[in-house]
Amino acid sequence: MGKKIHVMQVLHTLEIGGAEKLAYDIAKNFDQGFTFSFFCLDALGPLAERIKDEGGAVYCYGRKDGWDFSLIKKYAQLVTDTRVDILHAHQYTPYFYSALASLWSKYKPRVIFTEHGRHQPDKVRWKRVFFNTLLRPWTHLYTGVAQFSKDSLVEFEKIPASKIQVIYNGVKLDRFPKLYEKCAVRKKLKLPQTDKIIGIVARLDPIKDHITLIKAFALLRNDIPNTKLLIIGDGPMRSTLEQFVRECNTTANVEFWGMRDDVPDILMALDVFVLPSIMEATSVTLLEAMSASLPVIASNVGGNKEIIAHEKNGILFPVSDSGALAEHIKHVLSDATYSNKLGQNARRNIEENLTFEKMIENYKTAFLSVMRK
Repeated sequence: MGKKIHVMQVLHTLEIGGAEKLAYDIAKNFDQGFTFSFFCLDALGPLAERIKDEGGAVYCYGRKDGWDFSLIKKYAQLVTDTRVDILHAHQYTPYFYSALASLWSKYKPRVIFTEHGRHQPDKVRWKRVFFNTLLRPWTHLYTGVAQFSKDSLVEFEKIPASKIQVIYNGVKLDRFPKLYEKCAVRKKLKLPQTDKIIGIVARLDPIKDHITLIKAFALLRNDIPNTKLLIIGDGPMRSTLEQFVRECNTTANVEFWGMRDDVPDILMALDVFVLPSIMEATSVTLLEAMSASLPVIASNVGGNKEIIAHEKNGILFPVSDSGALAEHIKHVLSDATYSNKLGQNARRNIEENLTFEKMIENYKTAFLSVMRK
């Protein structure tokens, strides 16, 4: 057997998030022809500890403010010493440092830049465009997790569309049985059988716009008795959101469950899943909710509208419109036939287009293609 292809996944940190989870899942599920390590620019995080516990290699030198040229030198030496074949950089800053480290490294690895979400409002930064042009000859592939991500690279980074490949995120369907007993799952989680339960799984961050969901819940809870809102996840907005729930007088009906390892069970216990983000690329938790045959309601932004066909396999609503969101939730909770249709079509969309296996095969093909260049 020849040498395994060494892929180093490069990120800001290994906190729990979409890009971080994607990098971890890729590393865990490739075949024996590949080996993986991780490099964090800024800090480690919970996923780093998990990777170390599982015997994986994680490196972090702690980036200084501004352009940290000393980091580039140390990073390039690490790449040389560990004989990295591919630097797979997630988001722009990890890409910038990876491209420069590749140039400085004696081993000259290939560089892949994967774009996930974008900060809003987005804009052209001409200094970045200049460096993008300089680094393009040493960048072997650009990928985006949605057409939205690709379009953003073209519009704001001025990267030619012909050089960018879209690889959608995918879901492991074996974690979500096609048929399951919601009553049994709720009993396991100690949730009331008769409640109508709305849920969100997302980092507690302003970009996820939990405020709009809480406003919508406050509008509808008097019209539909025995409703509950479960907020799964953690982050910098937690205390602000808890205070807002108190101001809306919904404390008795809104529960913050924090980070959880049993997300599939929680999703299968819900009646409807909501993702009100101000910006989104391809949300893994949205795909997981669809895998659980749930009716999903998401803001009409970014990659959401690539995954959801409105009123066919889910619902799209105008971003930050709590009134429209409340009406859509009421419709789903009060019409079992409509709710079931959305959920079944959502599951079918995942089965046909967005499986984890398909995503892994696409990344494998991409890795092998850059090794041939």
